[in-house]
Amino acid sequence: MTDFHADFRVSASAATHIGPLHPQNEDAHAILESAGLFVLSDGIGGLAEGAVASRAVVELLVRTVKPGAVLDARVEQARDALFRANAALFQAGTETARPMGATVVLAVLGEGCAVCLWAGDSRAYLARENTLHQVTRDHAIFARVSQGTPARSMVTRAIGPEETVDVDCAIVDLLPGDTLLLCSDGVFNAVTETRLGELIATTSPASAEQVVAEAVACGTRDDATAVVVRICPEEEMHVARG
Repeated sequence: MTDFHADFRVSASAATHIGPLHPQNEDAHAILESAGLFVLSDGIGGLAEGAVASRAVVELLVRTVKPGAVLDARVEQARDALFRANAALFQAGTETARPMGATVVLAVLGEGCAVCLWAGDSRAYLARENTLHQVTRDHAIFARVSQGTPARSMVTRAIGPEETVDVDCAIVDLLPGDTLLLCSDGVFNAVTETRLGELIATTSPASAEQVVAEAVACGTRDDATAVVVRICPEEEMHVARG
């Protein structure tokens, strides 16, 4: 349990599971509690080295966001890391003629709020008072790869495929008892939002391991990754303070 603010304590968990048809897991994630950083990245299927791309994004964020810095500084550090990751992946893809890319969603916590940054269709949800709200907006469209094939979600924004990237931002005020869920499409494409709400929007939210297990049980065909961040209720904060 980590204290980011006088009235702000969290507990967090993370889990991932490789898709049944994948040779390797192309999702990456990290929890850096000392810096209030929680991040998930999903290598884009069909592009070169999806696993390399997602891990590069996460590793650069972990190296860049500094514990002890004020919230605004940490958010700018995270944003700068995403721009630098985009430049590095774009250059690598250009040099090899094999584009690379990864979606990303992250939350930087502090001062009673979460600042979410994202590019792509990995999602952030907020659970409050038994209701689940999607914080992020997918950068994706439904389209057909070829005539006669079913339409599927295609990412329209990510880290790496283009020379520049726009990173969206949402700020969420946090209250004791809230829960944040970051997840890849291997989770939300398999588990209905109603069921995610049943798992997360409760007084005792499921752990990331339970969320991923639910995606596997529901037959996900993709890598499934979740990060669950719980804002501890006031009674737990009082107990923690003694």
